[in-house]
Amino acid sequence: MSPFWFVVLALVAYAVAYWGYGKWFDRTIWRPDPNRTTPAHMYTDGVEFFPVSRYVLWGYQFKSVAALGPVLGPFIAINYGWAPALAWLILGNFFIGWVQDYSSIMVSVRNQGRSFGPISYEFTGNAGRNTLLGFILFYLLIISATFIYLVSLFFNIFPGSFVATLVISLVGIVAGQMIYKMRMNIVAVTIFALVGMFVAFWLGTLEPLRWQVSIGANGEWNLLFWGVVTCIFLYLASVLPLPTFIQPINFIAFFPTFGAVILILIGALISPATGVTLQQPAWIHWYPGGFEGAGPIWPILFVAIACGAISGWHSLVGSSTTSKQLDVETDAHPIGAGAMLSEGLLGLASLACYMVLPRSEITNNIGSWVAGAQVLTQAFLGNVLGELFATVFFSTVLVLFAITVQALVTRFWRLVSAEVFGQSILAQKHVATIIGLAIPLLFAISGSWNNLWLYFGGSNQLLAGLALMLITIHLARTQAPSKYTFIPAMFMIITTLAALAWQTAKFAWAATNPDVTFVNPPLGNYPAAALILDWVFVLVGAALFALGIQMAVRTYRAYRDALSGGLTQPQPAAGSGD
Repeated sequence: MSPFWFVVLALVAYAVAYWGYGKWFDRTIWRPDPNRTTPAHMYTDGVEFFPVSRYVLWGYQFKSVAALGPVLGPFIAINYGWAPALAWLILGNFFIGWVQDYSSIMVSVRNQGRSFGPISYEFTGNAGRNTLLGFILFYLLIISATFIYLVSLFFNIFPGSFVATLVISLVGIVAGQMIYKMRMNIVAVTIFALVGMFVAFWLGTLEPLRWQVSIGANGEWNLLFWGVVTCIFLYLASVLPLPTFIQPINFIAFFPTFGAVILILIGALISPATGVTLQQPAWIHWYPGGFEGAGPIWPILFVAIACGAISGWHSLVGSSTTSKQLDVETDAHPIGAGAMLSEGLLGLASLACYMVLPRSEITNNIGSWVAGAQVLTQAFLGNVLGELFATVFFSTVLVLFAITVQALVTRFWRLVSAEVFGQSILAQKHVATIIGLAIPLLFAISGSWNNLWLYFGGSNQLLAGLALMLITIHLARTQAPSKYTFIPAMFMIITTLAALAWQTAKFAWAATNPDVTFVNPPLGNYPAAALILDWVFVLVGAALFALGIQMAVRTYRAYRDALSGGLTQPQPAAGSGD
């Protein structure tokens, strides 16, 4: 069997989701008004609020939400077999994923471009706002630790990826100046960016620039070195204006990342002709590896694929940045729903990459996505790109998926710190950024990536459930149908709380068992340090679970009050008939 049929099935489902269910949801629930002034025009300041073309904003949205979730999530999920992973990628995105992304943009636009912190204050009071912000702070620490670890790992195991990433970033910065300072035509800028992108990949193939480091007897401190390098990039992303650094780099990074997805899907679609076949079983086990393994299929599968099906991170991007740059309300559907369904294609392509490799080749090999991508693309490209160029290309794409999103994560940490700590020194942008990088860097060089990943997935998907509840409250207050967001919200909240409880119990088991630790070398070589860090991860998991429970209760009460008319009614949605 080839990957052809399951790719076609998913493509048809996503098309129905966008043009069928999506258009109905658009007309029935939100009823966007192209004549209503958006916050981008209302509060234009050139820093946070400024209108952006739907095409540029779609590329920005896709690259800002598409990270390693749909790339490495299937790597864990395939422990259950490819069929459950495929089902969640299709059904999760169809009924929940794009609904959250589109609605997160719209709920912010309809609330003067405010992010979820102020919105939660209005809906659930000061206690609800503080609970949500506290949860988000812990969540951002976990996602930062996970992505810093993975970017550092990819720089370490794929020579040439660092140079290619550095050059692409510089090209992006120059392109930003061409767009916003020199007011150059977007077509000319795009051509410049594409040329610069290919130069970046070519430089990554040159032996003198394929940098490798070996720090320590066995290179055990390599990840710390690359982690510091990564944090320097992230520091700049946090403190520099969006149009100067993050937005143009994300715009440029869109081309190679989305191009890689298209190439992989083409390889899957023509696999009957090229002879590429599935090497993985459709079903393996509902509970592979026992307690020390991945965990039971419910709830772990639904948080392992942390994006591609649904992601709470997307709600932060949509409500905190995209909503402030939306030109007209009718752009929200193609940008929000379109970018999320496009990310589903990334999850689909990644699943295909793992399915065509023998099981022995992907076991504990996080970088096997690159090998699978080469199998699918070389089948029709041959050696047009060259094996070395293809390796640099796909490995750099892995880095770009992670580092461009992590740049926004670091920036959000700084912004949330300002909301939480007020006038304290902890809210100062440089201090907040350094703290938001130092703690995750410590976690990154200590925690095992798969356990960090499940914490990230659990908190990420729980945030999605909470975001859907805030959206549901708004819909109830404006007398719009709310069950289409309430039911998915309840499913995600219950599932992710169970996943966080499971993962916290695993860390507690490690912390109380002297023969077990989830802390990796070099810190894992020191028993006292390993024990302390195991307990730190227990406390982090307990905090995420407790804050999630509190926020779930508060949002449910606010939703119940909104249905009964107990909350002050905001201005109804345009065309709602009220």
